[in-house]
Amino acid sequence: MFSHTEMLYFKMALLHIVRRKGRAALISIMIAISLIGLLLMEGMYEGMMVQITQNSIKTGSGTVSIQHKEFRSDNNIKYHIAKLQKITEVLDAQEGIRSYVTRLSQRGLIATAGYSQGVNITGIDLESEASHAQLENFIIKGEYRFGKRQRGALIGYRLARKLKVDIGKKVIVTMQDTHNEVVSVALKVEGILKTNNMAIDSNGLLMDIGRLRTLSGVEGATEIAVLLKNQDDDGMVKRSLTSKLDDTNIAVYTYKELYPSLHEGEVMMQTYSRISSAFIFIVATLGIFGVVLVSVLERVREFGIMMAIGTQFRDIARLIIYESLVITMSGYIVGALIGGALLWYFKQYGLDLSGLSDAFAIFGMDSSIHALLKIEYFTSAFLSVLVATLAATIIPIRTLKKRNPIQSISETVT
Repeated sequence: MFSHTEMLYFKMALLHIVRRKGRAALISIMIAISLIGLLLMEGMYEGMMVQITQNSIKTGSGTVSIQHKEFRSDNNIKYHIAKLQKITEVLDAQEGIRSYVTRLSQRGLIATAGYSQGVNITGIDLESEASHAQLENFIIKGEYRFGKRQRGALIGYRLARKLKVDIGKKVIVTMQDTHNEVVSVALKVEGILKTNNMAIDSNGLLMDIGRLRTLSGVEGATEIAVLLKNQDDDGMVKRSLTSKLDDTNIAVYTYKELYPSLHEGEVMMQTYSRISSAFIFIVATLGIFGVVLVSVLERVREFGIMMAIGTQFRDIARLIIYESLVITMSGYIVGALIGGALLWYFKQYGLDLSGLSDAFAIFGMDSSIHALLKIEYFTSAFLSVLVATLAATIIPIRTLKKRNPIQSISETVT
């Protein structure tokens, strides 16, 4: 609690701010606007990065991926995991795992009567993928199914545009089996996906994993995609799984290793946060310094009289600091309330940018960006404003200290 003396100086600080309310309001508004912009940029940018990461993780290789050690360098179906039972038993017993699915992937060729191109063929189990990645939510046309005889396929929306195919049309898929023999199958397009994962949207075809195993001659899987309850536990889970599996032919990767650009984006976000905090620190420091210096120079005579009648210089310094803190913290409170309210709104309802959805999809972003709202945004800004306030008062206080009471009283107030 404040002592009686501190409350007195606090009231004196308020009275002087009221006398110079225009100047004080200008600085408070400047800090509030800077803080609002900072909070929005941090929350929206980090929300965007989370969307990109989650889209890649959920529909891609997961938070942790288990593969044959050669599959990543040579994407050939012969490098597959043959013995799945041991791995699934380890995964069932591993703490921190939310869900996992087995997938079989192979490069191939997809063709229609008028167009053909390379395609990433992935065999999946629809039921497992529905609970694992909510894949059915990404269907924009058609149905989430492979048909009664498992002769259907789901394809990315960009791939559908290139092939000029729609629901019910057939495509011919050609690939090599484990003996390097060319095999083909005709599949009916049952659904079109938009996942914002470019590997699927532009070049992805999903088919029944049982049918792909029959075609390719592979009984196992090329990948086991694992989602964790806590994304930050990826390193710990990787070490645990590597130790428990104890198989030189099996490799365990984290999403940071499979998608290094995502990790770089997270690091860039941390750097951006530091730069943003430095920016608000500089803005606050310069603004407060100017106001405090002018205020001190205008009140040299007043301070001189106070010092002449026995007021200690440290009390005058305290008065100057209190005035600065009231101005800056007023701006901080207003900025934090408005910025926090805007972040809450964008977290709940998102920022609709559907007109740019195709452009954003290239980067793995949704058409609606949802902000993040973290207490760290406010604490870092608070510390920046507080330190800036204290730093900005050093020179004005030192300037005042160089003047003795007699000289101060004799100066004419301008």
